[in-house]
Amino acid sequence: MTEEWLGMEDICFVTGKIIRRYEWARFTREFDAWISKEGQEIIEESATGPDPYEEARIIYSEWYAKDEANAANDEFRRWHK
Repeated sequence: MTEEWLGMEDICFVTGKIIRRYEWARFTREFDAWISKEGQEIIEESATGPDPYEEARIIYSEWYAKDEANAANDEFRRWHK
């Protein structure tokens, strides 16, 4: 069985490893790149640790803001049917 992946856009921005079609990944608009589950764990640790890495902090902040906006929209939809 051969592994399917599209091209360079399927390379994790953090780990440099191929993100396969069946793997969960998240996009960062700030760096226009995909980040694998493993890379996301690295980002979270690097962004929230005692000496945060600047790129990790930027990506984590982008994701946090997006998640908060999505949660607010979900809450709004539940109350305003």
